[in-house]
Amino acid sequence: MHAIGQMLTQRWEVKYLVNRTTRVALDRDLRALMPRDPFANGDGTYRVRSLYFDTPDYMAYHSKMAGEAVRHKIRARLYGDDPALARGVRLEVKSRYNNTVHKIADDVSRDDYGEIWTALQKRCLPPPRILDAHPKLREFFRLQKMYNMEPKIIVQYRRHAYERLELSRVRVNFDDRILISRDTDLFGDLRTARRIMRYGHSVFEIKVDGGMPFWLHTLIGKYDLMNEAVSKFCYGVLSEARTSAAVVRGD
Repeated sequence: MHAIGQMLTQRWEVKYLVNRTTRVALDRDLRALMPRDPFANGDGTYRVRSLYFDTPDYMAYHSKMAGEAVRHKIRARLYGDDPALARGVRLEVKSRYNNTVHKIADDVSRDDYGEIWTALQKRCLPPPRILDAHPKLREFFRLQKMYNMEPKIIVQYRRHAYERLELSRVRVNFDDRILISRDTDLFGDLRTARRIMRYGHSVFEIKVDGGMPFWLHTLIGKYDLMNEAVSKFCYGVLSEARTSAAVVRGD
């Protein structure tokens, strides 16, 4: 699992939807400018699986789609090609305040996540010892309780990432083979998984802890990239809604 521990970061993020031709050329330039993510496999990629939470009426989804200046997202995430072998889970709160992203994350063991999952099903807090050992989780559960958030959808994808440390930390990544599922078991098989992106398209993300360096501005201009409000979670929710509507019409 990536960097076990606690994290509190504030950063600037932008996303782009790129086709295969742009992705290949952009990746070639990035290889010359940035080292690979140190946690990646030999091919420079790793798999990410995230369980997203939302309210019964999908408040987080609608806030994102409406482009609200202040919004919050909570999720549980694990890394690795075989989720059944994952040693732990990362719980995250991702909040956006205008153009700035503020993220709180903490990693818990698989056993502790089991107790947290049981507490979520019972709509109560996890045992005090877990909250004492992971104080940043208090914000996760504060939002979860305040808005009555519940597990909604899993998003899984293959991430090809680069990272460079200079005056600020710069991370870029391509997310491919994006799957969504209504299954909520992070460690199990995604029995209802479906692809949600057009063939040959990838999500390209830039994350900077500070100001964007000039060389990255130059790269964006070279490929005429246009910032888009791309959300894998929202793509997944919308795809599931369309499928449900089709089933109802079919009945």
